Amino acid sequence: MTQKKNIPLVIAALVIFILAFAAALIISKIEPHIEDVDSKYVKEHTGKSGYILVDVRPEENYEGKSPRPGIPGGHIPGSINFPLEDLGIAAAPAALAHVGITKQNTIIVYCNTGVMAGWFADRLVRRFHFEPSKIKNYRGSILDWYKEGNILLPEDHDPANGNVIMPPRFQEFDM
Repeated sequence: MTQKKNIPLVIAALVIFILAFAAALIISKIEPHIEDVDSKYVKEHTGKSGYILVDVRPEENYEGKSPRPGIPGGHIPGSINFPLEDLGIAAAPAALAHVGITKQNTIIVYCNTGVMAGWFADRLVRRFHFEPSKIKNYRGSILDWYKEGNILLPEDHDPANGNVIMPPRFQEFDM
């Protein structure tokens, strides 16, 4: 008798599972998929025709000021600066096109950790109708780049506080 009473529960659980699976499938088709990339991808594509590397942080961070302790200021060589907040201005479409952020190019975005870059990428897709496959989010962003020992520009600043120092790769030869 107990097995017959459990049959409706099993059927209900199966129906719920099927509906949840179908909903997840539908949502995955509706939600844009923006690919996360790593530093290797950034190095391979920066400077190539058709690829634009965009630092979405405020200009002062791009120019070398640390946003907070533990996060370096400066930018990845070959990147341009287009702050996330500038996507909200009325002239944003013209400003994007002016710096090469167009639907014809593949856009690689980064920030401090990848979160703001993700928002920027999402807005490019949703508000400006960029193709999701043409947008890449450097998920590790500036923290990953710096921890790997890659150069940040301008080279003559201390990523922690903006003071002028000798670039790290030359410090071991300092006499």
